[in-house]
Amino acid sequence: MRLLSKLRHPRIITVMGAVMNKYVEPMLVMEFMNHGSLFDLLHNGTVILDGNLILPILQDISNGIRFLHSATPQMIHGDLKAQNVLVDDKFRAKVADFGLSQKKKLGSRGTPYWMAPELLRGESENNVKTDVYAFGILLYELYSRRLPYEGEDFQQVLKEVADPLFQKRPPVPPSCPSHIQSLMADYLLDETSDRHRPSFDEIDGRIKRVSTSNIEPDVMLPTKQFKKTSILMRGEQMADQLLFHIFPCHIAEALKHGRKVEPEHRDVVTIFFSDIIGFTNISSSLPAIKISNMLDRLYNEFDALSLAHDIFKVETIGDAYMAVTNLVQDQEDHTKQIAHFAIDALKAANETLIDVEDPSKGFISIRVGFHSGPVVASVVGTMNPRYCLFGDTVNTASRMESNSQKDRIQCSERAAKLLIKQCPELCIKCRGAIRIKGKGDMVTYWVNEKDSEK
Repeated sequence: MRLLSKLRHPRIITVMGAVMNKYVEPMLVMEFMNHGSLFDLLHNGTVILDGNLILPILQDISNGIRFLHSATPQMIHGDLKAQNVLVDDKFRAKVADFGLSQKKKLGSRGTPYWMAPELLRGESENNVKTDVYAFGILLYELYSRRLPYEGEDFQQVLKEVADPLFQKRPPVPPSCPSHIQSLMADYLLDETSDRHRPSFDEIDGRIKRVSTSNIEPDVMLPTKQFKKTSILMRGEQMADQLLFHIFPCHIAEALKHGRKVEPEHRDVVTIFFSDIIGFTNISSSLPAIKISNMLDRLYNEFDALSLAHDIFKVETIGDAYMAVTNLVQDQEDHTKQIAHFAIDALKAANETLIDVEDPSKGFISIRVGFHSGPVVASVVGTMNPRYCLFGDTVNTASRMESNSQKDRIQCSERAAKLLIKQCPELCIKCRGAIRIKGKGDMVTYWVNEKDSEK
């Protein structure tokens, strides 16, 4: 259990712990996989599975087993089948139940129909080659969407599978493309023959070559099925796009592949906060749907500006908008970028109606604040994970906003000094020392004031 809990790979299930009792098998605590087992998907008639989905699943399984075989000490799965492969909401697969199967049928470990002939004959223990054979039976499951030898006599099947002369194997499914048929035949070889089953290193390479080759004419999808699959693929692409909008690229990649995200420290970033003036009164005077519509219109403008100014949006909390520079990439002019973004955001807010159906309610007014300093960034939580910034810099930036005024931009002294270096042509005006909650007296500055002196 200690070994299993330490294994980490994007294509094997993460074992977080177990409930142990000497009278029953361990109950595992594992990461949640939305679609359950591959077996469940195969036997769900409403799920469309074709080459565009099957080949990535095969590659995922191959990668997972290859990792187990190369681990120290080496891990043999011993019971590879569709029931022991789990699938997430993006149709990516992870291998499960490795090293824990305690089935002791016919002198070896595993499920009989997936066991290699040499295991059935009692000539071998579970090893890398017996996992390869099980993978060949799994190919039959995938392309037939049925159990092997369904409806046949159990004892007779095992006898004929184990017989080195008879060498009974599942028939090639009609839907199985020709380039997969040859792979399946190699995986199901009897080890007494002149040829031998390939290793998972070879299997991984062969599946990659199949994945990158063109689809053969005889396996083209029916139009209706192709459309459904295209919709699924587009959905996956949209999900990836959304992930990369919410998180920095390297964080999104780590989350996508199941890797742990380590906290990151940055010596200096510039953090922007804005808030809507009189939001409480606006909320009490308008229906909730109109409040939602107002915020959507305003933050669509802010999001477009963040892209234009190369600003990373951290999050929105109610009427508050938080953004940062020099965090996800090195930006020499990070304070200048925030200042120009703040100026444009203020202008955009002043051009956004509170209620499009009642222009008499006027336009949105905001107050803005920003500050520069060190932060630690990390992903918090597993359910609805959030990318969060920690440190006094966040608190100070928030205080710059909350102590700002209507349609004005306030910054800290440190941010002002950086701004003078990075953008000397931008006017700033010293506000003087003001009382900041939790900070005492702080000297702050107004940015882009019309009557400002440099």
